[in-house]
Amino acid sequence: MKTIYAFLLVIFLLGCQDKVNYEKPEGLIGKSEMIDLLYDMHLAVGTSNIQNIHLEKNRNYMSLVYLKHNIDSTRFAESNIYYTAHIQEYEDIFEEVERRIGNLKDIMEPQGDSITDFSDKNREALRKNDSIEKEPNMKN
Repeated sequence: MKTIYAFLLVIFLLGCQDKVNYEKPEGLIGKSEMIDLLYDMHLAVGTSNIQNIHLEKNRNYMSLVYLKHNIDSTRFAESNIYYTAHIQEYEDIFEEVERRIGNLKDIMEPQGDSITDFSDKNREALRKNDSIEKEPNMKN
C-alpha cells in the first residue's frame, strides 16, 4: 500500500510542474506583427466606449482589428497562448506596445479638449465666446 501512495505522490509532483512548454503553433503570428496587433487591440478597446461619427457608442471594434491584420480570433488565441508561455518574448512585446501607446499619448495630450481644459487661458476664451450677454442693469 505504501508503494502505491509513493507512486501516486511521484506522479502528482511530476504533474505539477511550474513551467508549461507549449509547442510553436502552425500559424504563429510573428513578434513584430503581434506588436502591431496588440497595439491596435488596445486602441480598439480604449475607443469602444467613445461615440463615433455615426453617434454609436459601446461598439466592439475587435473584428475590424482582425480584418485589418488578416487573422481570426483562433489564430490570435493560439499565438497569445504561445507567447504567454514564453514570458520574456511576451514582456518584450508588451514593452514595445506600451512605448507606442506612450508616444501616441504624448502626441495627443497637448491637443487636449477645449471642453475639459479649464486652464486660466482657456477659461477666459470661453467667457469671451459665451453666447449669453449680461444686461447692463442686471446684478450678479
